[in-house]
Amino acid sequence: MERFKATIDQLGNIVAVRLVGELDANTAVAADDALQEAIASTPGNAIVVDCSELQYISSAGLGVILSSLHACNQNKIKIAFCGLQPKIKNVFTILGIEKIILITQSEEEALKLLNNGQDTSEI
Repeated sequence: MERFKATIDQLGNIVAVRLVGELDANTAVAADDALQEAIASTPGNAIVVDCSELQYISSAGLGVILSSLHACNQNKIKIAFCGLQPKIKNVFTILGIEKIILITQSEEEALKLLNNGQDTSEI
């Protein structure tokens, strides 16, 4: 069984990246590659990152998340994270990351917010 998998899907004008498994120093490159590919290939200006099957994130994984947030900001691309497991959401809260990124319960909620053109910095 794979420890980590990242897949990319096109959902209209939004690119969805699905992270599954454990995002750590050994898998950070695969996650970064998927997120950078999503940033480069989005036909619109939005990306949703589905973390519902992400079981663990290390500091290396957090670095990947923050790097992609920076790249999205540089390219005026909105990014939303959905389905965070309680332990991962707690890490985001402790580090204050939830104050700078859009987090939703579900992919559907993220898509609705991103499709309505809401500025993620105001949410």
